Amino acid sequence: MEKLMIFIDGENLFKCAKDESIKIGFENLIGFLSKDYNLIRVYYYTGIPTKAIWNKNKESEKEFESRISRQINFLDKLALDFNFHVVTRPLVMDKGQVKEKGIDVNIASDIIWHGLSNNYDSFILISGDRDLIECLERMKDNGKRVIIANFEGKISREIKKIADKYINLSEKKEEIKL
Repeated sequence: MEKLMIFIDGENLFKCAKDESIKIGFENLIGFLSKDYNLIRVYYYTGIPTKAIWNKNKESEKEFESRISRQINFLDKLALDFNFHVVTRPLVMDKGQVKEKGIDVNIASDIIWHGLSNNYDSFILISGDRDLIECLERMKDNGKRVIIANFEGKISREIKKIADKYINLSEKKEEIKL
């Protein structure tokens, strides 16, 4: 069986699922994506709020801490119940907006490292981020099978063209929902 690794841009998946009005069942999602493969590992990348981005005008300190606690509990569940490797970076304030910094670099470096180490034959990326195009092209050039999964309309045409296979999660809602 082909070795498979899955790399998930958590913020991207969360926003897309919200737009599609679906709650992702991670066990269902991973089971669906990895059938017919030898799943090696799943990576999940996301930003974590810190006090530096707390907006005192929008939520109380207790509400902020509760939100962080819920997110940490969710990430712990992914790690402990589903054996995901969770990679986090602190969210930052950039020109008045809260943003992730370094997530795309982490995703790209892990895809490249594991690919060049021959830890997978194929990988699935759940993201629509154009910043990852060069990484995807390099891994394809190195003989790795590039599979992209995302909801319809949430991915650039350029990324679809690079992919050896595109999985439209909009068509698979029933199979991946909680």
